[in-house]
Amino acid sequence: MSEDFSSSVIPEDYDYKTPDHLIIWLDAHIGDPEKYHNLKRSFSSNIDPRNQTWTMFTDTDIDYLLRVGEAQPVKFGGVLVLLIAFTDPNACYQAFATYSDKRILFITSGTLGKQIVPRILKDFPQVFTDPVANVSYNTIYVFCGYISANIPWAMPFLDYVLMFTHEADLLLRMTCDMAKYYLTKADRLYTDGDLLSTRRTYGWSKKLFLKNQKLGGHCQEFIDEVNRKADIVENNIRSHRLDNTQDYNSSDDEGRSCEPCS
Repeated sequence: MSEDFSSSVIPEDYDYKTPDHLIIWLDAHIGDPEKYHNLKRSFSSNIDPRNQTWTMFTDTDIDYLLRVGEAQPVKFGGVLVLLIAFTDPNACYQAFATYSDKRILFITSGTLGKQIVPRILKDFPQVFTDPVANVSYNTIYVFCGYISANIPWAMPFLDYVLMFTHEADLLLRMTCDMAKYYLTKADRLYTDGDLLSTRRTYGWSKKLFLKNQKLGGHCQEFIDEVNRKADIVENNIRSHRLDNTQDYNSSDDEGRSCEPCS
């Protein structure tokens, strides 16, 4: 049996210092053990920070999330993210104010989404807008039984909202969106010249694309693109290291040539 989720701690030497993504999940029935089996299984929690092992996400973990109302580290598609869960839309709204610096993926039921989506897009539009390209993110995922019943209220927000009736389709979209985000971020880091962060970020993107592919997604083109770009970055890193070694050796040789003969 897994330990209480409250013991989850990220080791200080863990590869992910500050997760980019926060998944906010709002649903009146999120704590029901008979619901959302696939979605819950898509997460894992860290129960042993000493050896960085992860365990299947449980209903006990969900209960803890609902109780503390704070974001907790989990793994999604092999990549570390933060997760916070709510049954109350007012408490959920406050989370957007607290975590507005994060890249938020928001899962909501249709009924509660009708209450909160207009509010968060009015007050926190920047959370769902790419700050560089100034385009909207479709990362508000309305998970409902009947899409047609929710179209009237969602129609003004179609630049931000996607609707799903099946967990498998939702998981496919979430992994793809996160993978594309990291691909874009890695491209920008490469432009800035941060090669080590670029390599690491391409790695996260590839993990998520591979997870998407395993779930049935068609993303081989993106995997090939990530591999190609990652190879370029790796070659650049090796080249920089070689140049630095040669510069050091050259400097050392110059220093020795100035020494008096014995």
